[in-house]
Amino acid sequence: MNGSPRDVIVLGGGVAGIAAAVRLAQRGVKVTLIETRKRLGGRAGSFPNKDTAPGSYLDQSQHVLLGCCTNLMDLYERLGVSDRVTWLDRLHFFDKQGHHDVLSSAPLPAPLHLGPAMLRFGTLTWRDKLAIQRAMLRMLRIGVKGRAKFADRTFGQWLHEMNQPERAIERFWAVIVVSACNLPPGKVSAAVAMQVFQEGFLAHRRAYLMGVSKVPLVRLYDQAEPIVRAAGGQVMLGQSIERLRFAGGRITGVMIENERWLEADAYISALPFDRLAKIAPPPPEGVADDARFRWLDKLDVSPIIGIHLWLDRAVMEWSHMIFVDSPLEWVFRKSEVASGKSQVGSGQPQTANRKPQTEQYLHAVVSAADAWVDKSQDEIVAMAMSELAAYLPGGAGVPAIREAKLLRAKVVKEKRATFAAVPGSDAYRPATCGETANLMLAGDWTATGWPATMEGATRSGYAAAGALLNERMLVDDLPAARITRWLAR
Repeated sequence: MNGSPRDVIVLGGGVAGIAAAVRLAQRGVKVTLIETRKRLGGRAGSFPNKDTAPGSYLDQSQHVLLGCCTNLMDLYERLGVSDRVTWLDRLHFFDKQGHHDVLSSAPLPAPLHLGPAMLRFGTLTWRDKLAIQRAMLRMLRIGVKGRAKFADRTFGQWLHEMNQPERAIERFWAVIVVSACNLPPGKVSAAVAMQVFQEGFLAHRRAYLMGVSKVPLVRLYDQAEPIVRAAGGQVMLGQSIERLRFAGGRITGVMIENERWLEADAYISALPFDRLAKIAPPPPEGVADDARFRWLDKLDVSPIIGIHLWLDRAVMEWSHMIFVDSPLEWVFRKSEVASGKSQVGSGQPQTANRKPQTEQYLHAVVSAADAWVDKSQDEIVAMAMSELAAYLPGGAGVPAIREAKLLRAKVVKEKRATFAAVPGSDAYRPATCGETANLMLAGDWTATGWPATMEGATRSGYAAAGALLNERMLVDDLPAARITRWLAR
């Protein structure tokens, strides 16, 4: 649009909307940030925990960031909460045969830094490890630009073309892809999955590091409100967004509940794609000439389930566990977060000098949860406890989970947790800018070049704010190592 706007309405207070609002406010723009829920964060937020102390929160689901998430880390710096994230440099993988494998960096340059750890993985055979190395080398040679050629096939198809053994697919590739993309290899776009490995494993020594919030997620994002207010704006929570009004190729207003209309120079929609489609009026008054709205019905979603468990004793000694052959992808020891204490930065066990706990709070995650999302809470909790029993048999002074009593449980289903990055979906992901001159689109489902992640959402918010102010706001990626660049030639 011509000229910088004086005031902007941002629709949606998830990560994308927060990112856009913060960047605009820090440039002196008056922002009205509208969120349907009663607190910021959206799907990456928290809700009050009525079963425990007043003022405590539970996260919708466990969210993590990686060292390659440069824009999300920048947002946390701007919010003043980067010290609320613990970085783990040792990632712990477990299978039901008793293998405990640790992914950590050796003192080697990327992309060789994780090689020694991978060679020690007991859950994989030597045939699996050699096949994985061949596929990694192939991805290096494909490079960042080359992966776009694989956007119309599944990652599973590509893995089979690379002669990957089924065991390697099940015990390595699927574990990473389901967690990162919320889809299994047989459904996710090969280009999207390749990006996870190219940028998260191969490009830079720090890229694989995992960041975990020390506090409930709402305590990261509620810092956006004072930033918005300092620039003369406001945050409106618990407000239903009902309708957009179009005229002359522009947005002229947004209606919230009680038929109240708000107006601004420009607008950013950081709503989910299906919600945006519902509030946009149909032709002839609506979006007939804006190609960004044409394919919204072509996008699909994938669910995630968070399982909160409170046990009468401490049974898990690690800060986190990644499961190789289970419906559960992860389990996190959240007792420290609930009590305001930091998690263990190295991921090492806390058996030494640990005071006995009367309770332990665990948070398990099921990604790509289509097979479980329609099950009852009792069925899901029973599955989680059964699976955990196989991985937490006790020992070294830690009781087995079968000896513990489940005090209470809470299952959180996010049926529309992320958009589904299936083959061909990139063609339907809209750009930030379009024919409606004063409307920018944001959200992890837009054309960010990233999977459905908080990093992708942040990038979309930065891109939308930058488009309105005619400046580039995206933070550069971690620089690829020299060997990585050489192999990608």
